[in-house]
This record gives sequence, structure tokens and C-alpha cells, in this order.
Amino acid sequence: MKGIRLESKEALDFIGFKLQGSALTTYNYHLIKEKDKASFFSFTLLLREFLIPSTSKDVLWKEWEAATPHKDGQHMGIKTFANWLEELQIKLIDKDGNQCISEEVKRRKFLNHLTDYMETTLVPQILDLCTFNDLVKKAESYEAARKHGRISTTPKPVR
Repeated sequence: MKGIRLESKEALDFIGFKLQGSALTTYNYHLIKEKDKASFFSFTLLLREFLIPSTSKDVLWKEWEAATPHKDGQHMGIKTFANWLEELQIKLIDKDGNQCISEEVKRRKFLNHLTDYMETTLVPQILDLCTFNDLVKKAESYEAARKHGRISTTPKPVR
């Protein structure tokens, strides 16, 4: 698109050659619906409305509510889960642009979804003053130690 002014009809024509799948269907729908009023900007607004539902606050809140460190039956890893919570915290903002998820709520969400073997060992070690990043680092090191066989997940027998 270098050298093409975005407000020109050329920009809309050019983007039509680059689109595939449902975006191309939406592009053709936009051209038919808008006819002579179709523009690059009106198309991008339509595209955002129909094809990018991940920016919807309702979808993001549902994602937050359902967030667990498991995806498709597989454990996604501590760091990946923590990054996902961070991303959701950033995206979930109120109408004034302030974050809706506090650090404490994010920290609690992370703690509540630790695996049982990690929870029994880590939760007693964690201080209330521990930050989210400190918590993630401790959980990561514990997860790495478990993967390398240095920590057993079976409970010790009571004497």
C-alpha cells in the first residue's frame, strides 16, 4: 500500500486483492451494501465489528471467568498461563480507561488455579506481600524442578 492514499478508492480496491476467507466475503458484502459510499475506513470499521470479536468486553470477561492453566485437556504451563492473565488484565478496562482487574484479583486467580501438588507446597511459602511476578517465578521454578524429577508429586506417608 506504499504510495496509496488511504482515503482514495484505490486503497479499498487494493485491500480487496489481499483478503481471503471470511474477510473477503465481508469485503464483497460491504461493496454491495455501500455501493458508491464504500471507503477503506468504513470497511475497516465493518471488519472490526464482524471479524474481531476478541475485542468485545463480553468475550473478554467470559475468557477471564473460564481462564485455567489447561487448554484442550493439556497443561499449558505456568508462564503461558501467567502471560494470558496479564494480557486479559490489560485488555479489560472500564469506560474511563482504567484496569478492571486489580493485581490482587489477578494474583488470586493464579493461586486458585495452581495444581494440587504445587498448591500444597507453594501456598504456605507465599507471603501476602509477594507480587504477581514473584509468585509466577516461584511457581515456574517449582514446575521446572518437578519436570526434572527433583520434586515428587506423591504425598509423603504419615508416620
